[in-house]
Amino acid sequence: MPGTAIGFWRGFVAPFGALRQLIGSPRAWPLMLVPALVFGLLEALVVAASWHFLKPWVSGWLAGDGTLRQVGATAASWLAVAMAALIGWLLAGFLAPVVSAPALEGIVSITETELGVPARAPLGFVAEFWCGFRSLLMSTAVTLPLVVALTLLEMVVPPAAVVATPLKLLLAALGLAWGLFDYPLTLRGIGARERFAFMRRHFSVVLGFGAAFSLVFWLPCCGLVMLPVGVAAATRLYWAIERAQYPQ
Repeated sequence: MPGTAIGFWRGFVAPFGALRQLIGSPRAWPLMLVPALVFGLLEALVVAASWHFLKPWVSGWLAGDGTLRQVGATAASWLAVAMAALIGWLLAGFLAPVVSAPALEGIVSITETELGVPARAPLGFVAEFWCGFRSLLMSTAVTLPLVVALTLLEMVVPPAAVVATPLKLLLAALGLAWGLFDYPLTLRGIGARERFAFMRRHFSVVLGFGAAFSLVFWLPCCGLVMLPVGVAAATRLYWAIERAQYPQ
């Protein structure tokens, strides 16, 4: 017979249990650092390339006779580097979870081992990267168009913001939860249709989980720092749900 249902609050507090678990597991410490380190490395590469190639090119292209022209060329070259750094920041934030997928798979494995769940067949190195890319792509593809549509609706019909803004927050929370649950579910061979059915059946706990992480993922860099915690929390929640449904 099914066990006790898991609700919104259990999902909301899941990150705290996952953080405590990872802090208490020295094996997980290096893996927890990977997303932030990858982000920093990608951003540093973009800034270095911009400084070495873009800055002198812009300065030389705009340079000419006269002090004012030289000052303008120098200012434009600095502005170009700043714009490239901003684009690199966004690009690094997009790619870091994908590049960090093997480390996040390691977080899932450590969590599953500590939970004592049945062993699974390991994925290959390429499959781990694909898992990370698909997680990011699917959550973005589902939520981004709807969020953009609601934003345009707010611009065209300002009073609609009363309804559109809460809907955008709801979609962001669900999209974030989808992306985090994707790691443990995909590693167990659970397809997209089954994942959607899982989220629909356990909407309350999934919403609580997504709402908790939405509070920190909007802060600069906090999303990448907390990404391993989110993956561990999703793994713990999935198995808590499974055990509540099918108690031993």
